[in-house]
Amino acid sequence: MTLAFDPSDPETARNPWPVYARLRAGDPVHWSPALRGWMLTRHDDVMAAQRDRRFSADRATPFADRMDAAARPDIARMGRVLARWMVFSDPPRHPALRRLTLEAFTPKAVEGLRGRIGALIDDLLDRMDAAGPARDLMEDFARPLPAAVIAHILGVPERDVGRFRRWSDDIAGVVGRARSDPRRLETGAAALAALDAYLEGIVAERRRTGASGALVDKLIAARDADAALTEEELVANCALLLFAGHETTTHLIGNGVRLLLERPDRFAALRRDPALAAGAVEEILRCEGAAHAIARVATEDVALRGKTIARGDRVFLMLGAANRDPEVFDDPETFDIRRKPGRHLAFGYGPHFCVGAPLARLEGEVALNRLAARFPDMALAERRAAWSPHFILRGLSRLPLALRGECDAAPFDREPFGRRKSGPVQFVENLLDTWRLDRNDA
Repeated sequence: MTLAFDPSDPETARNPWPVYARLRAGDPVHWSPALRGWMLTRHDDVMAAQRDRRFSADRATPFADRMDAAARPDIARMGRVLARWMVFSDPPRHPALRRLTLEAFTPKAVEGLRGRIGALIDDLLDRMDAAGPARDLMEDFARPLPAAVIAHILGVPERDVGRFRRWSDDIAGVVGRARSDPRRLETGAAALAALDAYLEGIVAERRRTGASGALVDKLIAARDADAALTEEELVANCALLLFAGHETTTHLIGNGVRLLLERPDRFAALRRDPALAAGAVEEILRCEGAAHAIARVATEDVALRGKTIARGDRVFLMLGAANRDPEVFDDPETFDIRRKPGRHLAFGYGPHFCVGAPLARLEGEVALNRLAARFPDMALAERRAAWSPHFILRGLSRLPLALRGECDAAPFDREPFGRRKSGPVQFVENLLDTWRLDRNDA
């Protein structure tokens, strides 16, 4: 049987894990016509490729070069701006840009934000509680929290969080997809231009006021002291931090709450023992991490597992598939918040390991504990997950909840990855459960 992967297929988007399992076993270096690129699905290959200089992180420059600057100046400009983001840069520029941001995201610096994060969470929970028993976790909590935190770190006025969240959503329509249609390209280009213009104003204002302490001030000082980065790189990487600093953590929270509420026993265990939150975050990252794939471009022909990846080919390093590799993880399809820390690749690996990993972990841990303490009976209001149409970033577009447990959705009593209970009585229950799921998903 020919294996194929198409992220636009609704069933694949909802549940890609069986496809990944088949690819890992039978075609771990897979050419996807739908993606127009290669997919690596085994943990060792995905990890090794992130340290292999033959796979370039700069996929924005080739994109910009393909654009007709005269006919599509806005989109060509977007490609040039994205090429300045450190996640799309290679050595020697990448480590120079990365060093400038590391100080703000050390474990010690991040731990100092615990009180601020807790206060933001409590305020959001108060608003959710006052607004009524049925809420959308994504809109009311998972999106505004990380956006407010990264705005605080960077030094962006909190009153403007809503604006850059809207821009970020439109940019994700380009950055988060393997292929973008012309309409999304135009919308993303306009959003990136607006965000850049906004940040140029912020930089100019911070220079005038002589403000200090926030990350943007440190980046300005580095720029003005020894030209460690250009003015364009300064603005572009502020945009990257605003985008990446909240987009991925938003989906860590949303995906995590859904995973827990699908399995009431795990959620109950977390309520009883808040110390489980750190391990729960790691397991959420492994099972349903927001960074679902990383795109690279081959700079020369690469032979891998009997296939030849040609120079210029796109290569998708499938973090989501690698994080369920049975060669690395025992019982990988089971969501186990007591699992011992493993080698998941949710934050990447090697030179591009996520700078903001300590912050994402802290936000996730505090958010899960405070949600569980404030709304111990919360439940999913809908069984069918509303996944966003992205591929590189995997997350929910909405997550309706009943905060007090008043919902019609039947509890999830099985692993959603295909694992079944055994025994004759359970056999009948499993058949009935499948019938109910099929009817609800129809």
